[in-house]
Amino acid sequence: MKPETRKPGDARKRIVFAGMLCALFFLPLAIAGAQDSSSLTPPAVPDENAMFGGSADIVTTIDEQTAAQGVQLVVDTKTYPVFTLGGSAGAGLTGSLYPYGAGVIDTPSILGAVALTGLSIDYLPAKDLHFNTTMASGVFTPEGASNVSASAYADLRASEFTRLYVAGSYTYKPTTASIYSTSASDSTLSLNELFMDTAIGRQVFFRIGKQKVSWGVGNWYKPADVLSLAAINPDSPTTAVEGPYAVKVDAPFGKLNQATLYVVPPLNGDPSAFSAAVKADVVLGGFELNLGAYGRTDMQSRPRLMAMFTGAVGPFDVYGENVLAYGADRNYVKPDGVGGYTLYTIDDQLILQSTLGIKYSYSDTNGVSFSAQVQGYYNGAGYQDSSILEIPAARNKIKSSYTYGDLIYAGMYYLAGSTSIGGSWGEGNNQTDWSLGAYALANFSDSSVRTKPSLGLSFGDQGSKLNMTLSALGTFGNNYSEYAPLGNTATPALSMTILQDFVATVSAPIQLNADYSLKKASMSFSLVWNAVDFDKK
Repeated sequence: MKPETRKPGDARKRIVFAGMLCALFFLPLAIAGAQDSSSLTPPAVPDENAMFGGSADIVTTIDEQTAAQGVQLVVDTKTYPVFTLGGSAGAGLTGSLYPYGAGVIDTPSILGAVALTGLSIDYLPAKDLHFNTTMASGVFTPEGASNVSASAYADLRASEFTRLYVAGSYTYKPTTASIYSTSASDSTLSLNELFMDTAIGRQVFFRIGKQKVSWGVGNWYKPADVLSLAAINPDSPTTAVEGPYAVKVDAPFGKLNQATLYVVPPLNGDPSAFSAAVKADVVLGGFELNLGAYGRTDMQSRPRLMAMFTGAVGPFDVYGENVLAYGADRNYVKPDGVGGYTLYTIDDQLILQSTLGIKYSYSDTNGVSFSAQVQGYYNGAGYQDSSILEIPAARNKIKSSYTYGDLIYAGMYYLAGSTSIGGSWGEGNNQTDWSLGAYALANFSDSSVRTKPSLGLSFGDQGSKLNMTLSALGTFGNNYSEYAPLGNTATPALSMTILQDFVATVSAPIQLNADYSLKKASMSFSLVWNAVDFDKK
């Protein structure tokens, strides 16, 4: 594959757009220097629990006078071993209908079913040993199982800063999956994490093994996260994704600052494919500034410098990332001039990626709350017009030498946002809660849009009378576009829990043609009586 130099006109457009984002990126830092830091909300102090994680213990204050002075002494009141059981199991009916555009394999059905929801078993044989297994969901019918999602973990602590942690998961015929999922199998068994924690005194902390990585400050877009092995799910951006086998070293310095080093051994066994990333987190006034660098010895992932920030400007929380890479990681495709397509790479140019986000939240004593967030992303490693990847021949050419990332985040200009408002009135069994929200994502390089409005209503104490959620996932764009891989679709869905025991769900996926005329309509439903509920014990 030959490297390619982009056209000067494209470069000018990229420079203008990137310059705007850079200006917005550094504006909060200038404000931080100009404002009195006492008027800003400082970032949270890094702590050892954040570094190592772990399960929360039940504790009680044993010296209220001391606690009132700001020092809380606690004692574990559990009697070991501890065994807890949660979740619910129910039975009922499930089925599917195809009122319009049914295919040969689309057969209406109604079946008896057993459904498991949030079925969780915790076992703590001693204070520092915790085992858990959870069946988050699972539907079992005479035709087999579907929507099975199970996980398990063991957290074994030898001392305050030393532990062994292992976590795994299993899915089978999930009803929802990330649009970036690369699995073609009905079932997926994953080792999510397997690492050990240790420390030298209270100064240097180590995590060694397969681990999830928190790198970057964005929500939907994190160009600085070069260590994770999977892309962010746009429908669930806060869900952690798979990370690598790595050696992580944390070293706090000063009162609020921290340095972090990751060393990643070869993922494919190639001795020349080591990766390393380093980052320093420094508090300046009311902002936290993160400066980092990344490199890989075989250059399959290009070296880059990173600068990130989080902070507050008045009532707004702001965050941003800037990444400057020497070359791009992906393979590109373009017409070869004779009716086909050819691949090329960008190896010897500086590539800028920049994102800026703003969040706002409000709540009052009357129970009304509001939040909104918007994030823009300039991806200098993307196509200015990524619709070329909607052409089957071009996609097949990319797949002939596919590497992770060649078909995702392919656009150059992105925008995402979410908003929600909610309220509550009444008390006890007369309480009513409501919420209205929506999120949307847009790729301006292929004109694809993904959006989901939702409405929630709850009647009674913690929804004891009725809990209802209505939503509608919509995708708009051409087939194989980024946010609308199946073209124009709409999926209205309704879920109701009545008297905390009876659960009814209805989902009605609708496929539309390019002119938005109806192509296919289907419906799936279930009615389950949760006769066994361990959470009510």
